[in-house]
Amino acid sequence: MLQGSAALGVSRASSDVDAVLIVPDFVDRDDFFVSFPDYLKIQKDVTDVVAVPETLVPLIRMSVSGVRIDLVISRLSSPYVPAHIDFEQPLEDLYRGMDLVSVRSLSGVHLAQEVKKLTNGFPLFPRLLRIVRAWVSARAIGSYVYGFPPNIAWVILVVYVCKRMTNHEESMQKSGFCICKHTDVNTRSSGFISVKISDNQLSHSSSSSSGTIGGTGEHSLSCLIHAFFALFATWPWPHPVQIAPIKVVPDLGIFSWDPQRNIQDERDLMPIITPVFPNKNVSFSVRQVTKRIVTDELQRVCRLPPRVGLRIVTDILHGQAKWTDLLERYDVRNHYRHFILLTLNAVSREELNVVGGLVDSRLRDLAQLLEDNAYIHSTRISPVQSSHSSNLSGTPAQLDSNPRRQWLVAMDIEPGPVLPSGGRGPRPVNITNCLSMFYQILRERDAYTNFGEKLTHVYLKRSVHVCFGKLVC
Repeated sequence: MLQGSAALGVSRASSDVDAVLIVPDFVDRDDFFVSFPDYLKIQKDVTDVVAVPETLVPLIRMSVSGVRIDLVISRLSSPYVPAHIDFEQPLEDLYRGMDLVSVRSLSGVHLAQEVKKLTNGFPLFPRLLRIVRAWVSARAIGSYVYGFPPNIAWVILVVYVCKRMTNHEESMQKSGFCICKHTDVNTRSSGFISVKISDNQLSHSSSSSSGTIGGTGEHSLSCLIHAFFALFATWPWPHPVQIAPIKVVPDLGIFSWDPQRNIQDERDLMPIITPVFPNKNVSFSVRQVTKRIVTDELQRVCRLPPRVGLRIVTDILHGQAKWTDLLERYDVRNHYRHFILLTLNAVSREELNVVGGLVDSRLRDLAQLLEDNAYIHSTRISPVQSSHSSNLSGTPAQLDSNPRRQWLVAMDIEPGPVLPSGGRGPRPVNITNCLSMFYQILRERDAYTNFGEKLTHVYLKRSVHVCFGKLVC
């Protein structure tokens, strides 16, 4: 069964497909992670099979006919799989006897169905979501493994805006979030919107951009975009974003997000809560630095402080800017002066996928170690396009001969002390211990790979580099 963007019908051609394999109780989890990958590897159209069992929701990653698929397993407590799973039945009956990982996997399907139900009366929801996701991609703030809110978090935020615009229309107008009735902004003749979104062209004229959402009032797409950024640029984090009540089912022994019961939930910085049981904060990986980056990006659109309205969006609505200005691509090389360039050299594509996936998933540990240094204010991770990507020139044999992945870890280092001449002195910062601890973290998770040999690092300054290759933002 599909989940995620594919289930919602808003996936891009380049997006991964999230799917759940539902199995009866006599299928063991080891079958899925041991024998099943071997079976997949001998299939003609299946490549790059990697089992990732040591994660919050274990999965198998693979490519099928060039489409990337993340497959998780949900093991039912019955000896058969029903033709239809009824998520309206009591949760005690639905999940009784299932392990926590299986519940989490199946709840992903339930989540997609619930989002569809909640957005049934909002015909502009898919368009608004595509624009928000395009903005997230352009500003490089969508990778949860690097500490940013994941895709589903942005879905929940868009649903929240749609619901609030209809259920609290009067308060949204008074707060200035709704601009439909502003005489100085013409949302129905705001010009032609043409936004290149990955492989798809989202293109609609001003007449279609003035399509409305249902409810007590009518709101244009421009109004919804304005409301989204205005609302979340001023959101009082860590106050949670919820689109449905949190459900509690004590009999199952599985708990939803509850900051009063769980001290870890209380520490969450940007809680964005799923609308189905078990209700979870999907932005649990956000840390202080990435929270600040996300809020800065939202406020960049709003030009806050001071609060002078949505500068970019309102300029667009007044014909003083273009929609492409909203989607200006972020390049870490233009915003930082100090970098660590990590390079992973593998002997095969399979090793690159397995070891590269491990390094990629633990880079946030390196970022946190660096940020613990008193002189490093923040870090930002940007992957560089891998050498075996189909977007690079060369034959398959050439590309497989030296498979490689690279990452830039940008560092905002406090300037050195002011000299009598008025200039700045050097600021020595020793990051040797940070790198040593990072390599130790990798070895603890994979004792068979010589990371000291395969993963190299070099310090670079912006003043001396020309290009690090194509960044994947």
